[in-house]
Amino acid sequence: MFEILASKVNNNAHIRRLGRGCTTAFVLQVDNEQFHLSVDRGQITSVSQGPFQMRGSSFVISAAKDTWTEFMRPIPRPGFHDIFAMSATGNAKIEGDINILLGHLAYFKAVLDLLRKV
Repeated sequence: MFEILASKVNNNAHIRRLGRGCTTAFVLQVDNEQFHLSVDRGQITSVSQGPFQMRGSSFVISAAKDTWTEFMRPIPRPGFHDIFAMSATGNAKIEGDINILLGHLAYFKAVLDLLRKV
């Protein structure tokens, strides 16, 4: 489900502009499946499916498949509309260097919002 993000982000000039100062790697986790995404100046350069033992990432956003499914609905239920709302309600976990996430919050929110347009 996350593999399509690379082409959607890379073909969206607005989102690339939001992330032009962002070069990092992060993980989106669904149950026990991990997806490692590499970002170079706002472009997603790779999406790899894990699990990964020694691959570095700035942060990890993990949630159950049902949680991600609800998040991706065009109009999700309250508490599933945002990664921080999912985290606050205990439906998701955000770990790692949250400063990277917060420093490029508009970019990451725009990237994840593309999941609703698949």
